[in-house]
Amino acid sequence: MEKRITAIIVAAGNGSRMESQTKKQYMFIKNKPILGYTVEKFYQLNQIDQIFVVCDKDNLDFVNKEIIEKYGYMDRVHPIIGGITRTQSVYNGIKAAEGLTDYILIHDGVRPMIARSVILEVIEKAIEFNAAIVCTKAQDTIKLVKGNKIEKTLDRSMLWHAETPQVFDYKLLKECMEKAVMTEIPFTDEASILEYFGYDVYVVENNENNLKITTIKDFKYAEFLIKDELRG
Repeated sequence: MEKRITAIIVAAGNGSRMESQTKKQYMFIKNKPILGYTVEKFYQLNQIDQIFVVCDKDNLDFVNKEIIEKYGYMDRVHPIIGGITRTQSVYNGIKAAEGLTDYILIHDGVRPMIARSVILEVIEKAIEFNAAIVCTKAQDTIKLVKGNKIEKTLDRSMLWHAETPQVFDYKLLKECMEKAVMTEIPFTDEASILEYFGYDVYVVENNENNLKITTIKDFKYAEFLIKDELRG
């Protein structure tokens, strides 16, 4: 039986590190918002049955008009309002997908460069193991520091940078998220929630560019990459 896949694009954050009045996900590159490029990557995949864009209430109309309606995504893309925290925002998306999906894929709205091959690989791994995320290996030497003093040097062969997409069996994720929203723990991604409740999460190594746009420097680099991609 074909597995139903729902993507949740998380775009309700404040983007305080961007030092801009416009939230980073809504900043334009070549007449299209960053979030628009991200949504397009998943809309182009037939394997994705539907997409929920989780945004803040103030920008719900913007997402509708400047992304969903403007690019003709109305058949498979739906905006929903996020919560105060990332966990609450993702949980809103999970509730919206109730009864409509077998697997949930979660992706940051400000990661517009994700490669198609990586998306498909992490979906495949999640179908096999129930929970899988995209990661890159740490390349730098990592220090554990307390009070500006190095405590120890960590073994970088065991260290990975967690990214998105992260893909999970719907029932498993919903069960964990229902418990997570009742805690005050500031979970920074969905994999850490499953880890906290004792479930294994598998890793798909990513060797492609998956830039997360959080600063002006990131924005300028993304602008270069997107313009180069459009020329290519």
